[in-house]
Amino acid sequence: MTKTMMTGGEAVVAALEANGVRTLYGLPGVQLDHLFNALHGATDWLRVVNARHEQGVAYMALGHAQSTGTPGVYACVPGPGFLNTTAALSTAYAVHAPVLALIGQIHSKAIGVGGGELHELPDQTAIVRGLTRWNGIAHSPEDVPGLMRTAFEMLASGIGPVAVELPADVLAAHAMMDAAVKAEARPPALPPEHLVASAAHLLIAARRPLIMAGAGAYGGEGALARIAERLGAPVMMHLQGRGLLESSHPLAIGMGEGRQIWNDADVILAVGTRFHRLPAEWGLSETQKVVRIDTDPARFTIGRPPEIAIAADGAAALEAIAGRLAHLPPRNEAGIAAAAILKAKTEQRIAIELAPQMAYLAALRQALPADAHIVADYTQIGYMAADRHPVARPRQMLTPGYQGTLGWAYATALGAKSANPDKVVVALCGDGGFLFTANEMATAVAHGIAAIGIVFVDGAYGNVQRMQREDHGGKVIASDLVNPEFERFAESFGAKARRAETADGLAEALRWAMDQTGPTLIVAPVPRFPSPWALIEP
Repeated sequence: MTKTMMTGGEAVVAALEANGVRTLYGLPGVQLDHLFNALHGATDWLRVVNARHEQGVAYMALGHAQSTGTPGVYACVPGPGFLNTTAALSTAYAVHAPVLALIGQIHSKAIGVGGGELHELPDQTAIVRGLTRWNGIAHSPEDVPGLMRTAFEMLASGIGPVAVELPADVLAAHAMMDAAVKAEARPPALPPEHLVASAAHLLIAARRPLIMAGAGAYGGEGALARIAERLGAPVMMHLQGRGLLESSHPLAIGMGEGRQIWNDADVILAVGTRFHRLPAEWGLSETQKVVRIDTDPARFTIGRPPEIAIAADGAAALEAIAGRLAHLPPRNEAGIAAAAILKAKTEQRIAIELAPQMAYLAALRQALPADAHIVADYTQIGYMAADRHPVARPRQMLTPGYQGTLGWAYATALGAKSANPDKVVVALCGDGGFLFTANEMATAVAHGIAAIGIVFVDGAYGNVQRMQREDHGGKVIASDLVNPEFERFAESFGAKARRAETADGLAEALRWAMDQTGPTLIVAPVPRFPSPWALIEP
């Protein structure tokens, strides 16, 4: 293979090109000068999206990664620049998003000395290691191609987020290097046949099977549907699992329905989900049997060990089990009838007890196309949408998973829209969380990213304040907000804005926003909402 003289920065950019990256989200700074010099020479094929804050570029990379399943790449300077990205990086960790963080470093010979270099941290690598599933640091320009190749191999194999630290002198130095090549995914871990046979036997014998599916089942949607239909088993999906079975499928249920049948299920198949939380909260009797599928065998040691533990790729394991059930006549008639009753009762109760939220959710359903991406912030309508808004496939409903990252939605939606310019992308924000990244409206205007932001305004951190009032004897403190005039705020950046005084007005405003060619903001004043938790996360 012919070698080429390159700088470390040029080697990074060559790896991006070889691995199909066509957008990089990043902020320049002195330690990254030689990376951005190389990026400047690649703008004929690479789009560089800058932002107004490092958290903005990291959240955009996250939205890109979550909505597509392909690498979302961001670059930031070390020290405070890197630290500003860590909320997004920890969220990527929570949802296993394929994010690649290119993190600057001080001069390689100064690392660990404690000399007070610009942007120096006592041990940046330790922080990086704690927030990623693989990390590396380049000590010489010759290290760069191998580290970048490994990073992309990890991402292709479903291991993310990952990070590469790049000292300033390494980016500047020249070396003879091989041409970059596209990284190949590691072969998926296949399930042992005897465990597949045992799992199938247990599921076939089950009278009331229940399936719980999470993001680790991505790619196995067809097999999941065949298993559910053969067994007549409801499939409970939550957060990252939404869309593995289309919401309209009669066996697709949420946590509200799942709680009602949990204790009656005799066999539970949990695939690609952490799972241990529900047995801890809802209980698990000695007679209930559990089959777990996860790529990480360490998961099986948390909580009660499953009867059958299959350490394998979720999609591969589902295909293998589906094959073992293929000879069965479908048992879905009784299961579908029972699930229909369960879903109808749950929907009716939610419609009554959470009527204020559901009016706004109805507006979303009415106005948005079926393939829209929704980024749900930690706000009342976000909670409800994450659980109840219909989705047709995975990666349409973006949530921060167990991290519960308040304020993530708007900047993340910009990344999702950047990666999916032909799709409608909507960020559901509260007036508290929106201002965490609302400065990135400048980024949306600068780069023509036509995401739709909705800010639901109640003048408080609403969920916190309701808990203060109802759970803590009215001890309301530090939860009231002073807001700008959000329409003027958006317009000051050059975005368009509209106010929606009612739920019906929200549907009309959404139709208006979808007709615009640039970024828009919808401002929706809302009342205090009743607590949704007993119904959507019982």
